[in-house]
Amino acid sequence: MKKFIFSLCATLSALVSTAQTIHYPLDLKDVFERSDRILSGLYYDSASRFPDETPAMIGIYSSDPSEVTAWSEAILRKGMLPIQLPFVASGETVADADAIMSILSGVAFSENAVSLADELSLILFKATCDWNVPVFGDNPLTQRINRALWRCQNRIANLDELLERASLYHRARLLQKKIFLVDTHADLPDVYNEGFRLGKRSTNQVSLRKMMEGGLNGTFLISYQGEKDQPEENAVAYCMSQIEKIYADVAANPGRCEIVTTPADALRCKAEGKRAFFIGIENGKGIGRDLGNLKKYADMGVRYVGLTHTYDNLIAHSSSHSTDTTKGLTAYGKEVVAEMNRLGIMVDCSHTSSGTFWDCIKYSKAPIICSHSGAKKLFRHDRSITDDQLRALRDNGGVIQVYAVWNFQSRDKYKVDIETYLDHIDHCVKVAGIDHVGIGVDMDGGGGYTGVFGSNDAVNITMGLMERGYSDEDIAKIWSGNLFRVLDRVIAVAGDLQRE
Repeated sequence: MKKFIFSLCATLSALVSTAQTIHYPLDLKDVFERSDRILSGLYYDSASRFPDETPAMIGIYSSDPSEVTAWSEAILRKGMLPIQLPFVASGETVADADAIMSILSGVAFSENAVSLADELSLILFKATCDWNVPVFGDNPLTQRINRALWRCQNRIANLDELLERASLYHRARLLQKKIFLVDTHADLPDVYNEGFRLGKRSTNQVSLRKMMEGGLNGTFLISYQGEKDQPEENAVAYCMSQIEKIYADVAANPGRCEIVTTPADALRCKAEGKRAFFIGIENGKGIGRDLGNLKKYADMGVRYVGLTHTYDNLIAHSSSHSTDTTKGLTAYGKEVVAEMNRLGIMVDCSHTSSGTFWDCIKYSKAPIICSHSGAKKLFRHDRSITDDQLRALRDNGGVIQVYAVWNFQSRDKYKVDIETYLDHIDHCVKVAGIDHVGIGVDMDGGGGYTGVFGSNDAVNITMGLMERGYSDEDIAKIWSGNLFRVLDRVIAVAGDLQRE
């Protein structure tokens, strides 16, 4: 077994603001931010690096020879490979730690392995969090960091529990090499003016690095504006400027990512080791009063338009702050839906009133989506949809992409976690069927909580689905198969309509 000489990586100590910005504890901030700056420049195809044939590898971080021997023997008995992690830092500590964590499936820490006085152990612990590698080993520092992190890591009490969790992690990483993972809603463009970028790691929930770490292959980046953010005369120009910023951000990372418009293009990007970015619009206000703008958006690569945000607009009624949620599409809105069908743009009913939803079911000639929504049966909020609507999506051939937004799913942000998220997926699958549910977290737009806080947490969702008994085929459908089927169908309908 080749020896890995490296040094080790750091922890994502995240406190939550309203924008879900990442904040590190002050006493760890310098080490962690320096690590993130280095990691932002390290990008590779992590899926191809994770070995197919090698048994799960477990890191051991201990200077006690008897402990190392006992742990190694236990790991070998499980058919896994023990890798002793060095206590000596090299000149490339962060990069080395990143390299080793990209292939490990678990790490066992000695009881006193991590301390504020030891930068090397802090960097190692951060690396386990960046990659969501299961960890066994508790001390006051790791407990404090994990509470701040909003991580899903359940406390692992002993080595046997670690190896069980590591086996699951290993299986999830291997599956993710074979399937495509897409999140249909990320509001990163809305915070470009605050310095957020795809190429950074620390501040935003969505970045190239975090997507790579979590195994997320694609994301829909959203041109968003609230109903009151822009006067009507500026709405179209603002929407287009956001899309132009998306292109600029992607262009700033050549060879790492690409803007795509079809599932086939997205799958090609995965094969090339690149991240794929689709473009969506949130709030049909950005269409303005001219249907011709939809053609411009289609030419710019837009693949869905959310008809409303939290207020009624020229097109439709909203689920929030609406004059009447039983009302739906306006006369102009019906024209908008017809034109979206003709252009191959998916109709998105997230944020819309029940009346708008039912009108879209009635008038759209192609399947519709809810790009980021949840199950109202589990928690009553106007942003979620009813079981009747879920069944209608099934019959329509559409899909609900489930969000992770605490105040849409609970009254207490400290009582929601990845299990809440999986509960919503379970319910939607139970009602709508396995072919009509997907992932649309709403990161950098208010979404994210313990266990599903950044794009690097995609692997946690995969593991959670496995734990709940979903087959590999089911998981592939939830991660992209269902959404891609809908998008392909929408494009096919557009071709038919254009030939009429």
